[in-house]
Amino acid sequence: MKKTILNVRPILGATALAGGICMALAGAVSARNITLATILNQNDVSVQAMEEWNRLLTDRTGGDLTINILSGGTLGGTRELIQQLSSGEIDVNLSSPVVLQFAAPEYQCLEAEYIYESEDQGFAVWRGPIGKEASDAMKANYGIEISGVGRRGSRNVTANVPVNEPGDMQGLKMRVTNDLRAKVFGAYGAQPAPLALSELYGALRQGVFDAQENPLSTIYSNRFHEVQDYVSMTEHVWTYNIVYTNSAFYEGLDDEQKAAFDETLQQAMDWLYDAVAAEDAEVRAKIEEAGTTKIIEPDKAAFRAAARPILEEYAQANCRAGLLADVDATTAVPASN
Repeated sequence: MKKTILNVRPILGATALAGGICMALAGAVSARNITLATILNQNDVSVQAMEEWNRLLTDRTGGDLTINILSGGTLGGTRELIQQLSSGEIDVNLSSPVVLQFAAPEYQCLEAEYIYESEDQGFAVWRGPIGKEASDAMKANYGIEISGVGRRGSRNVTANVPVNEPGDMQGLKMRVTNDLRAKVFGAYGAQPAPLALSELYGALRQGVFDAQENPLSTIYSNRFHEVQDYVSMTEHVWTYNIVYTNSAFYEGLDDEQKAAFDETLQQAMDWLYDAVAAEDAEVRAKIEEAGTTKIIEPDKAAFRAAARPILEEYAQANCRAGLLADVDATTAVPASN
């Protein structure tokens, strides 16, 4: 029996309006118009991939299937969107593995620090039996499944001191985004604490925080390189774009529509793979050209070794038994198109 995702806080007025929008879409638009919602901004390369998907799917089906993309959190935050996806108010959601924290918590370790040896191993996990397990768990509990896995890139550390090895983080006040991350960076000697992304630039500039971690694109778009002297390419998390779909919606498509949906989505994921690589290269070049921040290649093996005991303890307490061993046993397969 499908469960209800708990702890969704309604936003008075905004939520009512969002519900009205969804109901209007459901009533006024035919089933062939797919509603896709995401918190990501329209300018994000991941949303651009969804626009590419819409173009491919529209062309493939002669306009029989089209996608209405609602970006920038128009209908709410991640938790609200997953609730709407589960209830069928929207058909598709573009998000990250963070969804697993409340839709399939026994698989939340799949976005943990240094759980993967490489980006390609992560792709092999997400696109293989383990990813299907996570998808099946969400489908059984919430009527949601994973339809596609795309590139997002790695998270890296910025700091006002060079970070080449874990000991270099000793005493640094560092902004982090979840409890596991806090434990990992605490083991490195940092003093982790949460802070809203919108407040982080000012906190770094004023010295309230000494360090933070994010993908290169986020570092550049939020101008953190202007107030941090170093970017350390720790690659402590390989993260991915996940396309989540309402199972009842998907099962309502005929075989030809399903084939068009699946094949054009994979084409869009191939497009995204190249687009993320190009964006990261461009952002890195811009950071280096700015001349305010030095990019360094740290001793990733040392960071990985220090994080492993924390990851093992966390996985044992919070994740499916044997999940870490199964990830370790997964062979990396090149995921490029």
